[in-house]
Amino acid sequence: MTNKEILQASLLDIVFDKRNKAYGAYALRKGYNARLLTALAAGMSVILLFIFINGMQGSKNSSFITSNKNEGIVIKQIELPKDKPAEPEKPKEVIKQKPVVKIATAKYISNIKIEKDVKSAMTAIGDLDGKAIDSKEGDGKIDDGTEIVNVDPVAPVGNGAIPAEPKQPDFVIQERNPEFPGGAEALKRFLSKNLDTPGELEAGEMKTVKIRFKVDKDGSVNTFEIVTSAGNDFDHEVVRVCKKMPKWVPAIQNGVNVPVNYVLPVIFVGSE
Repeated sequence: MTNKEILQASLLDIVFDKRNKAYGAYALRKGYNARLLTALAAGMSVILLFIFINGMQGSKNSSFITSNKNEGIVIKQIELPKDKPAEPEKPKEVIKQKPVVKIATAKYISNIKIEKDVKSAMTAIGDLDGKAIDSKEGDGKIDDGTEIVNVDPVAPVGNGAIPAEPKQPDFVIQERNPEFPGGAEALKRFLSKNLDTPGELEAGEMKTVKIRFKVDKDGSVNTFEIVTSAGNDFDHEVVRVCKKMPKWVPAIQNGVNVPVNYVLPVIFVGSE
């Protein structure tokens, strides 16, 4: 195919140039566009036909739709009772009745009856203060305006005296640290008597050993531990003497014997 023919030929002719066009591929490709348009037109026709049929059926069904006469919201007006509901009765307060105290009375009669040879003495106005008016004299308490306090009655005992409340024992806190029998001075004497200074110490030289041990609930001493060491010889000597100690007075907490750890410092001092 010449250059001029190429410019005028289609893409399909260029592809099949110098090839066998009779075996069928060339014919299929050449009629492809026409077959595609035919298939598309047929498909669209079927779709439009279905739309038209559905539209006709819908118009028929719509003629049978009846309007609903019950549409809308109905609001009913409810009248509340005009009378105010009765409030619940409040509980009545219990009023304690005060004890009745007899008030002194004074004889005072406003209508004086005069009889022959009978003289009745009138009570002075000053004698009426604090007394109630009565037809005769009477003994009782003078009313001085003091309010009487209602006190619950107490049954008299024996000769009528009110018994005194029993005296409560004083509260004592039962707390105590462990203690060597006889106190700190007895502990110093025990250590001075039993300790031997290992080796020679210069005058004024000091060696301090701190030992921790447990004073058990029964006062026994055990579980020895060196906290501050002054050398093996001094440490062993302190442990040896502490193991010889008698039972201590145990510690008390809330009234109960409890085991407590105790730290004892022992100081060796060189003498001249």
